[in-house]
Amino acid sequence: MNLYFYMCSNFEGRSVVADLVKIFQDNGLVLTMEIGKTQDGKLGHIPYRGETSPFIDRAHLDEEFINPTDLEYCFGPRIRIEAITRLKYPEPDIPRRDYITLTCFGMMLGPKYNYLSTLLNFGTTPDAPETDSPFFEAGSQLMLHLGKQLFVYLKPMYGWLDYGIHDFLSGAAIRDRKELDTIYWANFYGNEYIDKYGAQLFLDSPSWRKEVLSDGSIMLQVSELYTEPISGEEKTKMYQYFSDKGINLSNENPFAEQYNAA
Repeated sequence: MNLYFYMCSNFEGRSVVADLVKIFQDNGLVLTMEIGKTQDGKLGHIPYRGETSPFIDRAHLDEEFINPTDLEYCFGPRIRIEAITRLKYPEPDIPRRDYITLTCFGMMLGPKYNYLSTLLNFGTTPDAPETDSPFFEAGSQLMLHLGKQLFVYLKPMYGWLDYGIHDFLSGAAIRDRKELDTIYWANFYGNEYIDKYGAQLFLDSPSWRKEVLSDGSIMLQVSELYTEPISGEEKTKMYQYFSDKGINLSNENPFAEQYNAA
C-alpha cells in the first residue's frame, strides 16, 4: 500500500522526526536500520535495539543543494524511517520481511516539502504478488490508521492511500493547487482543498466513511475493506456523484475485478 502526502506544512527538522518515530512506535511498529537473515535463511529487517536518539540522527539527513537553473526545485533536509510491522510475526525480536518505510523526499518548493510517501511492503516471495498476502487487509487498515495520525501531525495540503499508484504532483501543480481529479480508496483533504471545493463536496458524497479529523481536515474512505471494493449500485452512485464534478474514481484496486466477478 502507498500513502502519499503533498506539501506538509509542519516539517521543520529533527524534533519533528522524533515525533514521527514516536507515532510509529505508538502504533506497535518496531524500528529497524539493518538487514539480516530470517529464520528461513532469507534476508529480513532486524529490530533496532539501541536508544532512539542515534536512530533519529540517522533518519534526519540535513543536506542543502539548489539547482540554479530551476529555482522552483531544490534538495534539502529529508528523512527516512524504516519500521517493522507485527502483522506477519507478532514476536518483536526476530528478523522479519514485512516492513514500512516513511520517506520525505528532498524535492522542495521554497521552504515546503513537495511530497512524503509511506510504503507498506509485505515481503512476499518474488513469484507471489503482495496482494496474495493473508495480511494485506490488516496492513491496509494499519496504513489508514497511521495515515490519519500523520496527516493531522504533518498538516499536508492533500493526501491519498491506495495500492500500486505513483501520482507525483509537480511543484507547479502544488503551487497552483492542483485540480482534484481522482478519488482513491482513502483520501485526505487539508484546509486549502476544503476552502477551494467546500466541505460539503466531500461530506455529502456517498463514500463509505466521511470523517472530519481533529484538525478540521477531512478524510474520505470509499469502502470499509480494501480487499472488498465497492461495486454495482454503490459504485454507480460514487461514479455519478464525482463524475458530474469532473472527478474520476481510481481503477487501480487489484481486488476489483476478482471481487466483482464473484
